[in-house]
Amino acid sequence: MSSRESIAPQRPVTRRVVRWSVRIAVVAVILYMPATGCMERLFYYPTRGPTQPPPHLAAAQSVWFASSDGTRLHGWFIPAQGEHSPPKQAATILQVHGNAGNIESHIGFTEHLPLGGFNLFIFDYRGYGRSEGSARKRGPLIADSHAALDALLARDDIDRQRIGLYGQSLGGSIALNMMADRPEIRAAVIESAFASWRDIAASALGGDSPGFVSRGLATLLIKDNYRPIDAIGRIDRPILLVHGTADRTIPISNSRRLAEAAAAAELVELAGGDHNTLRATHPEIDQLTIDFFAAHLGGDQEPRRDP
Repeated sequence: MSSRESIAPQRPVTRRVVRWSVRIAVVAVILYMPATGCMERLFYYPTRGPTQPPPHLAAAQSVWFASSDGTRLHGWFIPAQGEHSPPKQAATILQVHGNAGNIESHIGFTEHLPLGGFNLFIFDYRGYGRSEGSARKRGPLIADSHAALDALLARDDIDRQRIGLYGQSLGGSIALNMMADRPEIRAAVIESAFASWRDIAASALGGDSPGFVSRGLATLLIKDNYRPIDAIGRIDRPILLVHGTADRTIPISNSRRLAEAAAAAELVELAGGDHNTLRATHPEIDQLTIDFFAAHLGGDQEPRRDP
């Protein structure tokens, strides 16, 4: 018997061992991650540490408040600029930001609002920026958003009858869940949000139209409670949905589904717009936002009238 002949029969056995080892490892991960909540943590990419508002928003006030479980959270209250001071003369917008970074990296989505005559309150979820705790599950982050609204309503320098909401990406999906239970929010702009936690996980695995395998894995790995598409169906106040048609992170099909499920929502589709560069390619979104809030929150701000 040659050495080659003695080795050859071992190769299929080795391959089978490797294949089964991989399969066992995959099954173990699938079973382990839902049990420990590890999979949902992949939704959150916080940046911890001190945050500093940009120089042109130097009037920002540092605000500390507590979530329902006592976790200390941090945010900025930025009063309306110029002729709309003091703040009580202006409507106020609560911003619920996306899944990565912190308030310092997300202020760019709304810095036009104080300059456009609105007060702005932006905060960090637990585990982000200077906020305490750790971001692991959607429920506590929704609770943090409720706490931010409560902290805003506790101020005596704002008009509590004119509160708006701005949510982007993950923040839009969280914001819809909060708004559904809080009539104090009079109107909302929701940018590039997803309709279902499980569906967006399936899209990440299998594209905009995920197949059976991707959907099956998403079902195993991700719970689908607090679905934004269910929340928006319970809201009877004005909502502006904004989404780029070329979004490769959260496909525009999500906002189309949200619009269909909503009682009072308008969808603006921005042709060719992607997720992280939407504002760079479509700067008109800032004026669109100002006009929407001015129309539905009233006060000193007036919508722009095109000639």
